[in-house]
Amino acid sequence: MKTLLPFLRLWKRHGFLLGLGLILALLTLLASISLLTLSGWFLAASAVAGTAGLYSFNYMLPAAGVRGAAIIRTVARYFERLVSHDGTFRVLQHLRVYTFSKLFPLSPAGLLPFNQGDLLNRFVADVDHLDHLYLRVISPLAGALCVIIVVTFGLSFLNLPLALVAGLVMLLTLLILPPLFYRLGKGSGEAMALTQASYRRQLTRWLSSMAELKIYQHSKRWQQQLTTTGDDIYQAERQQQSLTAASQSLLMFITGLTVCLMLGLGSLLLHSASADPTWLALFTFCVLAAFESLGPVAAAFLHISKVMVSASRLNEILGQKPAVQFPQKALTDNHPGIAVRITGLGFSYPGQPRR
Repeated sequence: MKTLLPFLRLWKRHGFLLGLGLILALLTLLASISLLTLSGWFLAASAVAGTAGLYSFNYMLPAAGVRGAAIIRTVARYFERLVSHDGTFRVLQHLRVYTFSKLFPLSPAGLLPFNQGDLLNRFVADVDHLDHLYLRVISPLAGALCVIIVVTFGLSFLNLPLALVAGLVMLLTLLILPPLFYRLGKGSGEAMALTQASYRRQLTRWLSSMAELKIYQHSKRWQQQLTTTGDDIYQAERQQQSLTAASQSLLMFITGLTVCLMLGLGSLLLHSASADPTWLALFTFCVLAAFESLGPVAAAFLHISKVMVSASRLNEILGQKPAVQFPQKALTDNHPGIAVRITGLGFSYPGQPRR
């Protein structure tokens, strides 16, 4: 994670937008949970009330709450996407300017080990990969953690033991699934980032050398090499998609087990004490909606390996120092009458025979 620290420091200047995006994401999740929870309780309470409660049961207030939660979810989702993507684009813009400001003093001697395709890939693709860190890792994890705390606290007013059980299961899911799938997807994520960089580098060399390859009839060999690299990319992407599907399937399985556990424990509590049965429907739908908010978390760390590879590739360039250090302040000419004549001056790059 040390490779990500230099880039996380650059995000501080856009901390307001990114923090506002997190707040709006949390508001969206809570509105979605409230919508499903209130809808489930409303249907259960209406069924329990029946025709006998046609005049005594208040249908208007829960219906207004359902509509309000739906409106809040829609509006919050719109502004969350707007603010989060605007903040991410501003971060990427600042990161590209920062990267170019570090690249410019190195040219051309410091950039000799890197060809044009590799530099282009680092400057464009590797910078683009860094947006996954906020959109697919930080924001879902922070939102899921806040949802677990809020849902557990809210359900504790209905039944404390069931609320603690639900909160513990969700917390264990949050702590186990991301590291597990990070381990499983680390190899394919790193392979995807490296093979994509290799493919762009080979493609740039192939296009720039097209005339020579056609003349000497080596074009098919290069095409075969590009095809092989492309197949490696597809294989890594296939592994990532398989792991994503496996994470979602495992999360759905855990959700089903938790809902069954809530129904079983809740029914035992209803038999042992005289309580309103509608709270069990509220409890069940709330847990079901809370697990839906954990959906992006299961596959969140599948992207972190690609982000770390891109960050390390950028650090290889950003960590270099220019061979020539110019003074920060301009030197003043205190002796205008002195003239210097230079003859036979030449230069060459290290390890290059040409002068």
